[in-house]
Amino acid sequence: MYDPSERKIDRDVEESMRLFQRSQVGEAAPLAPLQPKRVLVAADGSSQDATSIAVADRLRKRFGCELAVLDARDSAAGDDLTNKLTAGLQDVEQLTKPSGESFEQILSAAESWKCDLLILPCPYGRDFEKVGADSAGTVLDVLLARSPIPLIAIRRPFEPEAAPFQRVVFSLWRENEAAVLAASWAAGMIAPGGHLRLELVLEEEFYENIRDVMGALDESIKFDAEKLCNALAASHAHMHRTLQKTATAHNFVYELTVCREAEAHEMDVTEEASHALFAVGLERSDHASHGHVQDRVRRAASPVLVAPR
Repeated sequence: MYDPSERKIDRDVEESMRLFQRSQVGEAAPLAPLQPKRVLVAADGSSQDATSIAVADRLRKRFGCELAVLDARDSAAGDDLTNKLTAGLQDVEQLTKPSGESFEQILSAAESWKCDLLILPCPYGRDFEKVGADSAGTVLDVLLARSPIPLIAIRRPFEPEAAPFQRVVFSLWRENEAAVLAASWAAGMIAPGGHLRLELVLEEEFYENIRDVMGALDESIKFDAEKLCNALAASHAHMHRTLQKTATAHNFVYELTVCREAEAHEMDVTEEASHALFAVGLERSDHASHGHVQDRVRRAASPVLVAPR
């Protein structure tokens, strides 16, 4: 029924959202979780190497995947890094060092060994304390632009659990062509009985732009973040239902959160304390997607899985 107290612009926005939902949701089927078959660890001699190897070895025990290690430093330091890292581990292939800069070595080895997941420290080949929290390093920048396979960036060293990852956070900022791929990897990497959170993030700039536009149309409008968060959740209804069914089919706990950027940062700090895996989709044709992914990597103390498309 028409409510005379309801503003026309509010009715128009709500009707547009209903039309969008009817066109987008449809029937949701569970995802087919993606799991690695061949994992390549790129080592640089940093303290993160031990974490990379430990994570890869635990994934190998869980999935039965093959594992290889590559010393991809720009120049040889005279030490046998791969032997040192693989001491005590069985059936780990030590790859021959290709020529070129670190990113060229990693891309070449990934292609020739035909791996489907790459694990590496971030920043690569640089001391974290020297480059600072505002940099992910040149090597990761190039790999994000050129790697055809997903990668896990290890930002800080930690001791992984026997069955990582008990908690996975799949972050979405906006429509993203790599979202389904990233969600499939998130569902595949979570430990049995673990917890997956779909985190829909309302960008502050987007919220401010919508608020200003609606205010310019009607000065009496007091548009709040809750309305926009509800609209964001509605626009991702199909992904939400898909992950609900995937959780039921594959025995893990699932929840949806919708929040503004500042709130998301606070929640992420809690997840980092448990060394959760953060999963993000990289839509290479979208400049904003690159910015979101690099920001996620720079801010995270926990591993970040990037699924490119």
